[in-house]
Amino acid sequence: MPLPICIFKLLGDGSLHFVEEAQTLEDAIESARDLARLWPASTFIQNEETGERVVITSGRTKDLN
Repeated sequence: MPLPICIFKLLGDGSLHFVEEAQTLEDAIESARDLARLWPASTFIQNEETGERVVITSGRTKDLN
């Protein structure tokens, strides 16, 4: 069964690259910040159940709703 939160990296051409799934938004944000140390880029997080979206850029979190 898929987890409700999907994590994507925002590529230079504007497309999204799927990275992984997470159980909670907090887990996804922590994972995205860890990943940013290895792969610097904006991270797009989407809750597939609620439609909530968050972008993390340069260590900042922004709610897109």
